[in-house]
Amino acid sequence: MHSKTQLQPQQAAQVHKFGGSSLADANRFAAVAKLVQQQHQQAAGQALWLVVSAPGDTTDALLNIIASSDNEAQCQPLRSALQQQLSSLVQQALSAEGAVSVQVQLQQWLAAVPALLTQQRHNEVLAIGERLSALLLSAVLKERGLNAAALDARDFLRLHQHQPDLPQSAALLAALTQADTIHVVTGFIARDEQQRSITLGRNGSDYSATLLGALVHAAEVTIWTDVKAIYSADPRKVASALPYQQVSWQQACQLARLGNPVLHARTLSALTGTTTRLRVRSSYQPVHQGCQVQQQVKAQHFITELNDVTLLTLAAGSYDAERLALQLQQPVVTLAQHSDHVIWLLPASCAEQALALLAAEHIHAVWDTRRYHALAWLKGEQATDVSANLLPQALHRYENEQQLIWLLPTPLNAEQLQQLHQALVTPAAELKLVVAGSGNVGGEFLAMLQHQQQRLQPQVKLSLAGVMNSRRALLEPDIAPIDWQQALAEAASWHSDSLLSYLQSLPAPKVLVDITPSADFARLYPQFIAAGCDIISANKQGVTLPGSEYQQIKQALADHQRQWLSNTTCGAGIPVQRSLQELLSAGDRIRQVSGIFSGTLSWLFCQFDGSKPFSDFVLEAQQAGLTEPDPRDDLSGKDVQRKLLVLARELGLTLELGDIALQPLLPVELEQGSWQQFWPKRALLDNAMAQLFAQAKAQGKVLRYVACLTLQNEQAQASVALQAVSPTHPLAAIAPCDNVFVIESDWYSSNPLVLKGPGAGKQVTAGGLHADLAQLIDFYFRRAQPATLT
Repeated sequence: MHSKTQLQPQQAAQVHKFGGSSLADANRFAAVAKLVQQQHQQAAGQALWLVVSAPGDTTDALLNIIASSDNEAQCQPLRSALQQQLSSLVQQALSAEGAVSVQVQLQQWLAAVPALLTQQRHNEVLAIGERLSALLLSAVLKERGLNAAALDARDFLRLHQHQPDLPQSAALLAALTQADTIHVVTGFIARDEQQRSITLGRNGSDYSATLLGALVHAAEVTIWTDVKAIYSADPRKVASALPYQQVSWQQACQLARLGNPVLHARTLSALTGTTTRLRVRSSYQPVHQGCQVQQQVKAQHFITELNDVTLLTLAAGSYDAERLALQLQQPVVTLAQHSDHVIWLLPASCAEQALALLAAEHIHAVWDTRRYHALAWLKGEQATDVSANLLPQALHRYENEQQLIWLLPTPLNAEQLQQLHQALVTPAAELKLVVAGSGNVGGEFLAMLQHQQQRLQPQVKLSLAGVMNSRRALLEPDIAPIDWQQALAEAASWHSDSLLSYLQSLPAPKVLVDITPSADFARLYPQFIAAGCDIISANKQGVTLPGSEYQQIKQALADHQRQWLSNTTCGAGIPVQRSLQELLSAGDRIRQVSGIFSGTLSWLFCQFDGSKPFSDFVLEAQQAGLTEPDPRDDLSGKDVQRKLLVLARELGLTLELGDIALQPLLPVELEQGSWQQFWPKRALLDNAMAQLFAQAKAQGKVLRYVACLTLQNEQAQASVALQAVSPTHPLAAIAPCDNVFVIESDWYSSNPLVLKGPGAGKQVTAGGLHADLAQLIDFYFRRAQPATLT
């Protein structure tokens, strides 16, 4: 029945399966249709086959209708509600004209439900969800200009005693296949040898997809779901769960036997012995390439759970666990195998059915009626020895070379799972760094990195996994910090797709250190975050993007549980943002933040004493390397304005750059043209500055270029301007190049908190980046891990 020698490929094919969550509503149908269009464009002549589940929770609704079929008073409202729900879906997904024929067919299917229930043809009722998905998606694709046709899998897919009859199914399918057509096939349903409708049970649509892949000799089967990869643990419970890009076929089968929800054992069995690749991808995040299941891949570490399980003990060799799992359509795991008996683990809910099946074969099994929670560790390469006391609450422990399974009275909580994951899955603490920007600050950061690597060994391994500038990218898993310059000079050019692909392939945890001045690069942050990267940024552009784009970054951080540390975007190494974060988290309320945010302008107004024109001091600063190549970029005040916006957003304010009043130092007449064109007209700047200096001196004050953010009655006022301050003011007594931050709050009212120090310079900025890196390392690796999990 499983022979594949008769299945000769007519054309290379791709099979894509979309689950119920991918087709939950009209927007998701549109998203899937867009994705299919992209796959069609990339298919390069390969036939495209789609397998679909019922939309959203349609199958659950149909099961409720079946369960209440004996009570018409209960059943009728359920049918009406489902009819309204599905009709609304069709109307929203299609144009008015396109919806007509689909609505007619839907009404016919639903109208037949009472009769089908009376005849106990429940599988015919359950098939309605998949049939609608196939019909509706094919109609949506047609409206997008693609040639698509719905195909009921029951017209070709035949199973005999739970096993697929591939030769017969292939022959039937060949007669139904249309050239140059995207076939949209129903998942979950098939027919048996008596031509009766049957369902394929848990994960049935995935199984349909791999069976179809075998029938059409697909190059690849892609399971599109709501997760972007196969994770080392449940990412909803374990924040540091690792998304694997590759998983071995053997471990995927092992996970499936343990009931992992991503793949089912039957899903994999259909492709065993074929050359078809299997990939898991997220229809919600199609930019990710997902996880490929391959034969020759090293073993990874996994933690997976099975809730509410029980034990059966029976004579060794009397029955096959895989056969029982197929009959139950539930996982059955062999925990221990002795010369005379075996111990099986299976869901408690199907224990009585299992006993009945065994009894029918005259096999006696002993049922341990206690219910357990099972926790399994699948061992990767170089698995560590585990103390017997790691989980002292465990009632039983079963271990072999591939896995270790504990049986517990109750599940572990999220914190305990996180600790166990740290102990078993990521015992070797390693953080991958990709550094974007190799200029003065980037070079200094990399120079410091070698010392940091030595200092942190052996507790944490810092691996430099990439260095890039605007032209070239050196992307290798373990780069020596002392060798990067020459290697980068010889590296290839890069583009965002190649960078994202590389970042996705890196094992987590990983961090992208952005030391560029690029707004376009900052706009890629959501994609970097989705690729699993934390972000450390000295690039102010990301924090000061327009509010909608900034919120996209924040949402990506929340969705993927990643961190964005940007303390050097304002004040270089001065911990102003960290100080604000700590005050807010402790319950203080910030009333005002003001200060001198530009090291260049700080130097200029400390040196400017009226003894010579202001422009001479500007030229001196330029020659000393204290200004931008065009010093007017500093004199415009826009850099200070941007830094004030950084702090405003740190405080949770929804300000935009234009909301901050700006008084530039440059007269309007001097803003345009080149620096060379400016220089002959500099007297306009000199005269204005000389007059302001004289006025301040007459009042016994000094000039400072000040940023100020005031919060009052939930309103924010922000400005950047030149001010004259008294010699006793905190902003007066500064050294050239100093930044000063004055924080006034409920706690620091009469005597403000003042932070002062160098606000520019490659060493302090690189040091600030390493301080952010230390904070990230502390988050991942330095939290105390107990010897046991109680």
